[in-house]
Amino acid sequence: MSDDEVLGCVAKDRGRLVRLATGLLSDAALAEDAVQEASLKALAAAPGFRSEAAVCTWVQRICVNTCHDLLRRRQSRENLEAAVRRRALWEDPKYTVDPERVALSLERREVVNLAISRLTADQKQAVVLHDVEGWTGPEIASAMDWPLGTFKSHLRRGRQALVSLLAEERP
Repeated sequence: MSDDEVLGCVAKDRGRLVRLATGLLSDAALAEDAVQEASLKALAAAPGFRSEAAVCTWVQRICVNTCHDLLRRRQSRENLEAAVRRRALWEDPKYTVDPERVALSLERREVVNLAISRLTADQKQAVVLHDVEGWTGPEIASAMDWPLGTFKSHLRRGRQALVSLLAEERP
């Protein structure tokens, strides 16, 4: 594959790549950096491209993986501890949330974005790629190098965490 093919895909899909990275990273400036880094990685890896996927799909997956690496580096201890606490809530059969409060929170984009930013890296990737970007479970599992069951677990826990976070939001 030539550098021109990679650059063509990056140029053609730049808006989509930035939107994807922003959704995963919750930071527009960091998303721009991630797309740039992914573009450089794709150019460097182009000679080894095996044509198992379309070039633009391959570049998109490199972008997702770059975001994944950045999220893992940024993952805070607090987010992980909060995720454990939220998981324990959902294991308690007495735990409930106010569905009206969740629905009201969903109407405010900044509240939803803040809630997504508070998910663990794996939960955020599963939720954003599946529920926001529309990827299928097998596509996400493949891109993240997860077994399908692991993806499903991250998606379920991410959705549960979002419900809890949105229920906690004050109107």
